[in-house]
Amino acid sequence: MTQAAADSLVAEAHELFRAEKFPDAAARFEKATQLFPPHALAWKGLGHALLCMGKPHEAARAFDHAIGLAPHSATALWGGAVAHADVGNKVVAQSYLRRTLALQPSWVEMARGVPSLAQYLAVSTRAADALRNVFPTFSTRSYRHSADQARAIDVARIINQPQFSQFTYISIGFSNHQWADAARPRLELIMSTVIDTDICGQILANLAFHLSDNNFFPEPGVMVRDVIGALGVTDLSQRLPHVYITVPRLWKLELPLDESPPAITLAQVVPVSEAEYVRWRANVVGFEGSLAERKADISDLRRPG
Repeated sequence: MTQAAADSLVAEAHELFRAEKFPDAAARFEKATQLFPPHALAWKGLGHALLCMGKPHEAARAFDHAIGLAPHSATALWGGAVAHADVGNKVVAQSYLRRTLALQPSWVEMARGVPSLAQYLAVSTRAADALRNVFPTFSTRSYRHSADQARAIDVARIINQPQFSQFTYISIGFSNHQWADAARPRLELIMSTVIDTDICGQILANLAFHLSDNNFFPEPGVMVRDVIGALGVTDLSQRLPHVYITVPRLWKLELPLDESPPAITLAQVVPVSEAEYVRWRANVVGFEGSLAERKADISDLRRPG
């Protein structure tokens, strides 16, 4: 009898929802959940009604109940993804969206049309997931383009990598840039340092923006001038103004991070001095060997170069 009464309330609520009487619909859906708590349709309907009322926090809780009862409901998962995205629960939103698209692949275009969900379809989301498989714990900070505040790059900070008492910084977002040659892999930038400083994040963000703006693919072995010099930070911008791009061997990673098209890989960023830049120009092929011969600690931003 209790389930039958709940079914009746849900039917009424659906009619009210279609008539866009969302508060009335929500009231009936909620009453149905009270009468019969295992009613997945009631919880899902409540979530949708609350979303339409601009109450994403309450909607997220309702969808969580619905998904717990009906884990293969694409519509419940979709609603849960939207609600959690709206309140900033990125991990849950991304998980629900993935499960939604696994059930309904054709909904990907619909997801691209929802700004709060579109971000989870970006290549950088795959990059972040791949990085978490390698580095389970890291914090991130966002950096905005100086000339376009709408553009941002996240930079991850990882402690005790590639060695104990060292730090690793990795861009997350550069991989969204598509190269003119579509066969090229997407890239994120990685740097090691013995000094834990926000300047490292600035370096990677500035380089990522510079490369994107100029559509310049940083092949291993190339030098990019004045990336650090342009930042004007302490004496570092004078001592090590340029950056050298190389293969990230220090971390002993299997690359690419993600093979599914487009592939995602890493490029290591090494701050270098003007004198080292001159040596590189004189002997591009032998440059890394010269660093090794000089026993230059490329992770030490205090080095004279």
